[in-house]
Amino acid sequence: MSMGVGLRIGSVVSTAVVASNDPGSPDPVVIVRDTVLHMCPDGTAILGGSAPQTLGRTHTVSGFLPRVGDPAGVALGDGTRYRAEDLVAGAMRCLLRECEPLPDHGGRTGGAPDIMASYPTRWDSTAVAALRDALDYADMSYLSLVSDAEAAAAWFESEIAERPGQLVGIYHVDDTGATVALIRSGVEAGKAFRFASGGTPSAQIATALGAFGWLPSNLDAVVVTGDGLIARDAAAIRGFATSVSEKFDVRCVVGPGPEQTAALGAAIRAAGFNPTTHRVTPIGLPPSYDVTEVIDAVVGEPLPAAAETPRESAARTTQPASAAAVGASSARATGATAVATPPEPRAVAQDAPIAGSDTRSSWLVAAVVGLALVLVAIVFVLFVL
Repeated sequence: MSMGVGLRIGSVVSTAVVASNDPGSPDPVVIVRDTVLHMCPDGTAILGGSAPQTLGRTHTVSGFLPRVGDPAGVALGDGTRYRAEDLVAGAMRCLLRECEPLPDHGGRTGGAPDIMASYPTRWDSTAVAALRDALDYADMSYLSLVSDAEAAAAWFESEIAERPGQLVGIYHVDDTGATVALIRSGVEAGKAFRFASGGTPSAQIATALGAFGWLPSNLDAVVVTGDGLIARDAAAIRGFATSVSEKFDVRCVVGPGPEQTAALGAAIRAAGFNPTTHRVTPIGLPPSYDVTEVIDAVVGEPLPAAAETPRESAARTTQPASAAAVGASSARATGATAVATPPEPRAVAQDAPIAGSDTRSSWLVAAVVGLALVLVAIVFVLFVL
């Protein structure tokens, strides 16, 4: 039996999935934590939950994912700055620890299960290289990387697609905009397209298709995924899928979670799934909460969602009704595990130029003092003359 582990560090929640790629295998184990990293004075780290009561000060940090590759780093409470990519690597280590114990078999080469982590599709090569360097530095070179879009496409091809190797559009929406990626035979077709907030999903997808000379009719399907607070707005996510389905007359799928899709896809990829040799039979990796919706571009009312299984219903009750608070959620963060994080995350040089509010205030004071000295000098000259 082949097994794989998929990880995804999101802006608000992070996900780990342990799954088998064999038909008839048990449902995947899905672990969800708030993307809040608590760095304890004893050298351990905890992902999600409330800051622990410790002897000495525990530093809590969040919002580090968008800062990967930024030389300014991320500031902790004591003023020390750490590389954001090191914090992401630490968060991945925490997720992996919660997946233990993993078996010593099930990997594609016969050993332990392979592990694959997804990263935001909009990242450039510099950000991806920074994360790869951080993982290597943290002795996690065994962990492979894949874009969110490629992972989401693997989930779609594994669970829903009837024909392997077709062109799939991945429409990913977050709190600052949308990213459109086109996947063919499991690989991104060129660079992903990033759009700021505003505009319609269909127009954005059409722009991405047109760049390659493709038409909406070339698409086998569009998978809608999300991240951040917008991902918890089920009506908005469904609205994106419905509008694309009606405009292009193409099948649209709302990914599970929907921010969970990439983690599931990464686990499927880690287990050895190959979209070019995919068989029509689904392998049985249902979402752990919410219901996957397939919208078949029919005129009239959208297809009703399938009834929840008791497993899905129970899993969803562990999620908060709103992700508005980026901080700890006692319902979701049960069982958080303290993880040793050697080596120590690398601190950023303190003399790095950082345009913060304190710096701006210092310049303003200096400007006012300089202007006052100039005025005094002018008045003195006029009186002397």
